[in-house]
Amino acid sequence: MKRRDFLKLAGLSAASVALPLAPSLRLYAAHDNYTGPLWLTIEARGGWDPTSFFDPKGYTTPTDAARMNNYPAAAIQQMGNFRVAPPPDTFLTDTSLYTAGQFITGYGQRLLLINGIDCRTNSHSDGQRNAWSGELSRGGYPNFSALAAAALAPGRPASFITNGGYSVAVNPVVPVRLTPRNLDVVFEVAYPNRADAKNPASATYLNETAGGTLDLVRAARSARLQALKQSERLPAMSAALEQFIAVHGDSGHLGDFAANLDSKPEKPLSSFNGRSKAWDVYRQGRIALAGFETGVTAAAHISLNGFDTHSDHDNLHYPLLMDFLQGIDGILQEAAERNLTDRIVVVVGSDFGRTNKYNDKAGKDHWPITSMMFIGNSRQVIRSNRVIGGTTPELRALTLDPNTLQPSAAGTRLRMSHVHRALRRLAGIDGSPVAQQFPLGDQTLNLFG
Repeated sequence: MKRRDFLKLAGLSAASVALPLAPSLRLYAAHDNYTGPLWLTIEARGGWDPTSFFDPKGYTTPTDAARMNNYPAAAIQQMGNFRVAPPPDTFLTDTSLYTAGQFITGYGQRLLLINGIDCRTNSHSDGQRNAWSGELSRGGYPNFSALAAAALAPGRPASFITNGGYSVAVNPVVPVRLTPRNLDVVFEVAYPNRADAKNPASATYLNETAGGTLDLVRAARSARLQALKQSERLPAMSAALEQFIAVHGDSGHLGDFAANLDSKPEKPLSSFNGRSKAWDVYRQGRIALAGFETGVTAAAHISLNGFDTHSDHDNLHYPLLMDFLQGIDGILQEAAERNLTDRIVVVVGSDFGRTNKYNDKAGKDHWPITSMMFIGNSRQVIRSNRVIGGTTPELRALTLDPNTLQPSAAGTRLRMSHVHRALRRLAGIDGSPVAQQFPLGDQTLNLFG
């Protein structure tokens, strides 16, 4: 079969017309619900400031000239094993904001915090790739969630869902771009024969009774596809045809996904103190949870922009950071309501950190030292309620003994490659063929216990 004939055939698919932003929905179908581990990576895009939440510093006296934060060091809270930053002085009376302390109260017992990760870059593009793939210098490395989806569940209809950020994927998985504003497309793919895809009582284009017009069309299409597959001699084309054929065999799970999104009520904006950014993070997470619950999705990546605050840092960065944490809180609450807590692993991070001082515009610039947060489940056990790593008072990374993970002057400087090697091992995909296409440097550290 000629390549142009195959592309023409693919173009006739209702799914390929209805969902141009999500090609994997037209290539794969789920014949069985996915019941394995679920991976959710959450990106603070632009470079967050760990000293504003769980690697706090603060000033000693109000007259400190070169201060790192606009809150007193004496106000830093010790909450169990975590040190928690207070609000900047200008936000002390703002009761609409979520707080880092609330997050620790809710999730500290489940949380692993890694401080003092050296990103080795101040570049956004390199920082994003490094943070979410573990590779600093080579392009094309996939987001960890996409890698996990490709290794664990390559045949799901929406194995890897994203709303943006670093979303590079790996064959055979293609990123499915879904946001709260384009969810109707899921119905259009699941029910292409309906005039109104969201209405079960809608008129249909073709007769759907047994042996009717739609069945005849499906049978003719299936026979033609099988004949094409049998005549194909190129292995890559044969595999592509087989994947294409699969989508026409079972669209029921996509229908379940669409129905789940439509029928389960979302938390209202008022649940987030009217904070629209917090609500946006939660709503994006809700899409991933619907995919997880219905077995069409194995992994998802969600992101929130705006953290690159080179000016007016406190007033722009701090409320956005608290909205980000509150949105994650909303996702975790709904995961519990959907009985998914024991399956989801949550990974939270950013491009890099922010400088150990304010610039002349009251902003903070790029800084290579950062933190990441991890919450595991009963299958992918992360030894939690603890902190690995740390930074000096000047926000420089401490080196760690590779065996004990305790600070050591002759130890190892933590890098994103260490984190991602440990993540691959936690997921059980480190030896998979798809992961071996993208080797990582540095040793495997036992970060997760």
